[in-house]
Amino acid sequence: MGLVLSAGSATQAEEIVLRGTLYEAGDYKVGSRIPNCGRSRTILTADLGDYGASIGAFIILNPKKLDRLSAATRLFVYSHECAHQLYGPGEERADCYAAKRGKAEGWLREADIDQVCRIFPHKSRSAAHPDRAARCEAIRACYARGTTPAAVRAPDAAPAGRDLR
Repeated sequence: MGLVLSAGSATQAEEIVLRGTLYEAGDYKVGSRIPNCGRSRTILTADLGDYGASIGAFIILNPKKLDRLSAATRLFVYSHECAHQLYGPGEERADCYAAKRGKAEGWLREADIDQVCRIFPHKSRSAAHPDRAARCEAIRACYARGTTPAAVRAPDAAPAGRDLR
């Protein structure tokens, strides 16, 4: 996931943004959930060659690719791209943010990580994108360190922090 822009690809990114369907912050919906990423707006376009990307102030999603996936995986992609909006480049940080956010908000279960991992290529496409096995291991570790949502936490458990970084 993610699109790395070089100086020559700025025009391509601009075209992707202009041809897509724009959703204002809080208007995009995945199943019954409305994912939030501050003021970032979401653009849906089949012109994107990947599941998602972060371009400028936009989260870009490819609905043709995402529609075949579970709601948890679509929310993971959205949250991963949201992390790029919040923290910039870094696939491991974005994956970790998405895993912890999914656990804290209750839409990602440990069993869902298998489907999330199936969207990654077996071999690395670049130095910024680790191989599937390494990436999935890191996602599982971040998920394990995440907090359980209050609604499903044991009644006698102490409240947990919400550090999603």
